[in-house]
Amino acid sequence: MTNTCSLVSSTVAAGKSKPLEPRPMKFVAPFLDDSAGLHADWCLPQSPGLLETATTEVPKNASKTLSMCIHSSTWPGTFVGDAKFEACRYDRSSVVGRVWELSQDPIGCHFVQEALGQAASEVERCVLAEELHGHVLQASRCPHGNHVLQKCIHTMKPESLQFIIDELLRQEGSVVRAAKHHFGCRIIQNLLKACPQPQVSRIAQTLLEAAGVLACHPHGSYVVQRMLEFGTEEQRYQLVRRIERSAADIALSAHGGAMIKAAIIHAAPEDRVWVARALAQNPQVILAMVKAKRGNGSVLLVLDNLPELDRKRLCASLAQHINELRASRVGSKVAAQVRTMLGEK
Repeated sequence: MTNTCSLVSSTVAAGKSKPLEPRPMKFVAPFLDDSAGLHADWCLPQSPGLLETATTEVPKNASKTLSMCIHSSTWPGTFVGDAKFEACRYDRSSVVGRVWELSQDPIGCHFVQEALGQAASEVERCVLAEELHGHVLQASRCPHGNHVLQKCIHTMKPESLQFIIDELLRQEGSVVRAAKHHFGCRIIQNLLKACPQPQVSRIAQTLLEAAGVLACHPHGSYVVQRMLEFGTEEQRYQLVRRIERSAADIALSAHGGAMIKAAIIHAAPEDRVWVARALAQNPQVILAMVKAKRGNGSVLLVLDNLPELDRKRLCASLAQHINELRASRVGSKVAAQVRTMLGEK
């Protein structure tokens, strides 16, 4: 057995396997499709190198390329039985001192998460998390490290998470950049949910100042929705006013429909009308929302939260586009409401 990592690949098609020649490779994480019924039995290597596998229970209609290798010197433990991370057996002491190294690894990050989840006390979790100090920004952008940060947030007490907040706030613009990042937005969302408002007040204020831009962003919009859900009454008020001022632009963005829906749902009853009225001023925006994949569901909420006079005025405008409305499922519901409001059958 060699000390370099090799790749063993086999293409499973119509119940047949065609092995390919092994080739040197730095690292490839195991790929297992449980939904297809693919399983692997792992042989335990005695030295770093190739971890051999044998696949079983392959369905006849499966067509997958299984790339399975492991540079076992990076593993703090061994797999026993089928290759599922939740079945890992590991020595926690081998994770200590290597938390950041393992957190950047597609395999190792699961060991760190497991160690955090099974730690006997908050003190043990803090010992592990301490090795992430100084790496929060990098971890929040890492496809593997972000899961470790999320595990910290889910398992540790809010006061133990202050290092994450401090590092996000240390560099100007880092909070907004994280909110726009595919992985970083998850960290911001989980902090807003897990931590008391006084602890995340500076993060919330930074997000409020950029709310107009974030609300139109494919990742940032989810952060704004979490602020509407978990923020203070004053924060929700400020967010709704900002969304009102940019309602048309937000509604026409890729994820704007969900943003408008969250604003109406979480706003105070007396504030919902502001967003609804801002959108009702332009019937073309309402029509565009009906056609949008993520925007159509919010149109009914807009109609429901308009004062009667505004609703009749909007319905009169939408009646001119009744055939367009009937072209979609939600549009048909809007069309029915329009006809009812105008006294038509």
